[in-house]
Amino acid sequence: MYKNIEVLNKEKFKAMKFADIKANEVAKNIGIIPLGFTEVIDMSAYAPVIIMGKEEAEFVAFTGISKEVNIFRNNNVYIPTFPKTYPFLNTNVQDQNGNLKSVVSIDNGKSVSKKKKFFIFNKDGELQEKTADKIKLLKELTRQREVSKNIIKELKSHDLLIEKDFKVKYKDGEKVLLESFYVINRDALIKLSDEILSKWAKKGWMSIIDCHINSLKRFEKVLASIK
Repeated sequence: MYKNIEVLNKEKFKAMKFADIKANEVAKNIGIIPLGFTEVIDMSAYAPVIIMGKEEAEFVAFTGISKEVNIFRNNNVYIPTFPKTYPFLNTNVQDQNGNLKSVVSIDNGKSVSKKKKFFIFNKDGELQEKTADKIKLLKELTRQREVSKNIIKELKSHDLLIEKDFKVKYKDGEKVLLESFYVINRDALIKLSDEILSKWAKKGWMSIIDCHINSLKRFEKVLASIK
């Protein structure tokens, strides 16, 4: 999945259809799932919510290392928005002035063809209802991801992020399962001024930060299905 990403184009995809794959099946194939800022709290109960990315760092859930070793093997798990919008997603492309612009794209792979169930566009070139519903979800998720990125930029400005790797004992040594992610430094956080913490609390950021920190104990839960 997500191997043949193309900008959604009315002309190219006017006769194409897509399969509505169950969100948990999509999620099993990802392992790192971008989250909207309101999803951090829900997802933190099931998996570690970490921070990934450089300039555009954001909250993501670490949910597995393979389709077989994944929290979504359990059906009673919160499913975030990102896999629900499949095969649609947002990507950044450069415009004529060299500026990045967010556009709706599609994974033009096995789930897209003329033989699938749902048309992407109708005869008038408008989005079909199923497509429109997914893209509505996608746009809200994109908005929330931008909020998350702004939160993390603020955290960075106060030097609150620590870079980490996730390692497990493997035979005679250690094996790195996840490289170069970030977590919030709790010790540095509590040293911030009351003014800053109060401002963040009013914005609802402290609940998100607390859930992120508490979720870090759930790395082992991701590996629970290893036999």
